[in-house]
Amino acid sequence: MPLLSVSAGSLVRSQWLVVPLLLHAWILASPSSLRERPCPRSCRCDGKIVYCESSAFRDVPQNLSTGCQGLSLRYNSLASLRAGQFASLGQLVWLYLDHNYISTVDGRAFQGVRRLKELILSSNKISHLLNDTFHAVPNLRNLDLSYNKLQALQPGQFQGLRKLLSLHIRSNSLKSIPMRLFQDCRNLEFLDLGYNRLRSLTRNAFAGLLKLTELHLEHNQFSKINFSHFPRLNNLRALYLQWNRIRSISQGLTWTWTSLQKLDLSGNDLQVVDAHIYQCLPNLQTLNLDSNKLSNVSQEAVGAWISLTTISLAGNVWECSPSICPLVAWLRNFKGNKETTMICAGPKEVQGEKVMDAVEAYSLCRATPAPPVQTPSTLSSSPSKPKRLPIPTLSKATEDLSRGSQASPSPTGDSSATPEQEFEHVSFHKIIAGSVALFLSVAMILLVIYVSWKRYPGSVKQLQENSLGRKRRKKARETERTLSSPLQEYYVDYKPTNSEPMDVLVNGSSPVTYTISGSRECEVPHQVSALTFYRYEQPVMDYCQAHQPLHLNMGFEGPPQALEDRGLRERSMVQTLPPNPASAATLTRPRASPQ
Repeated sequence: MPLLSVSAGSLVRSQWLVVPLLLHAWILASPSSLRERPCPRSCRCDGKIVYCESSAFRDVPQNLSTGCQGLSLRYNSLASLRAGQFASLGQLVWLYLDHNYISTVDGRAFQGVRRLKELILSSNKISHLLNDTFHAVPNLRNLDLSYNKLQALQPGQFQGLRKLLSLHIRSNSLKSIPMRLFQDCRNLEFLDLGYNRLRSLTRNAFAGLLKLTELHLEHNQFSKINFSHFPRLNNLRALYLQWNRIRSISQGLTWTWTSLQKLDLSGNDLQVVDAHIYQCLPNLQTLNLDSNKLSNVSQEAVGAWISLTTISLAGNVWECSPSICPLVAWLRNFKGNKETTMICAGPKEVQGEKVMDAVEAYSLCRATPAPPVQTPSTLSSSPSKPKRLPIPTLSKATEDLSRGSQASPSPTGDSSATPEQEFEHVSFHKIIAGSVALFLSVAMILLVIYVSWKRYPGSVKQLQENSLGRKRRKKARETERTLSSPLQEYYVDYKPTNSEPMDVLVNGSSPVTYTISGSRECEVPHQVSALTFYRYEQPVMDYCQAHQPLHLNMGFEGPPQALEDRGLRERSMVQTLPPNPASAATLTRPRASPQ
């Protein structure tokens, strides 16, 4: 018995030793998918999340852990998605593939990732998707195909995506939407089809979207909208139709859209606000009609805006006439948020003015009594003082001006009226804009001059020298023109007085008469030496040239004997006065005849 007990105990101990060995061997022999793999090179791992971003990957890394639940391959160089490329990542919940160069996607590229809930394929070059591309991922909640080159969608493109909540197909090249494209997307709440090339909508394009709350159709090419194309969108709260080419909105079916709370129609070509459309939107709270072609709003239309809390009407072509009074009256009583920059586009007298200011200034929306018409009998019997006429409305402005000649009579019996001068109203913002533009222009000119002076000082100096040179040449041409004119030539005769020849010979001085032919006679009031005048000394010439360039011809009669001793060369020479800054004079002395 003791032997049996010992052998049984050793057997139990040996079994306990064998179990760990077998477990270790089984782990070593198990497939690699059960072992935790290291983080791929050039990637960052955070638990079961792997970030392989901005690393120029051309393919999906091979050594990814099979337990990976999130994979980001953003900003890489992936060019295509092959079949079964993510099949080894069965636990994957979200996959980011945006900002790559993906142009082709195989129909079975997402086989094996059935748990995938979020797929981002935006900002690639995808131009075509097969009909069954997303059939392998029925649990998708968010699908983003924005900023690609999709030109068409297949009729069964989103078949089976019953759990999809958000779908983004923004900024593609879609021209149409197939019928019943979203038939299986029963839980879809957000749909973005903005920035495409859609021209029209089919009747059943949005069939099946029972829970849709927000629809984006902005920046397309719609020319008209029929609300019957949005059937049974009973939960839609926001509809964005801005920046299309919509000229009219109609409603084919008579029904009340009670869920819609926000409608954006800005940036279209609407000219009329249809009252019937807004009567079918009893709970509309936000309305945006900016940048359309509205000139007025009827009383029936503003009467349908019973639940609005925010309205924007800027950027339209408002006609500031009595037809705008219903809208002005409604805005005065409106207590919600409103855009107040409504500018008048006509008539000419109020262009650029704010609508509310123009209505107040011209009393457009107040009943103005017509001025009394006076008969001739009244004029002759009781001449009254001129009374001030009431401010005319725009509708009566032309008529009142035409009656200006029949104003109140004066006591003398003749009627004369002075029409009030019309001033063109210039809004404050135009003055500010003009001042800013002028200031910027002057600042730009000064900046160019300063930069040129700092950067190219030699060029600036050369420009200054050229400018001075041009001025000098212009001044020289004017001087030459003045000298060449025959009207500016003067001839001077020097005739010493014959009564006092001895004073001339002895003292060398006598009264002198200085005559300028054709202009004036200049008499020197002091004694001038004949030799001094003969030599044309400058003080005498400055006195008699009368601030004009002079061409002087000097002649002598009866020269003194002392002068005959001079040589023939000196007596017949031509002397030129040195030029002064204002003018120059040339004096010619003819030969003296023998006594």
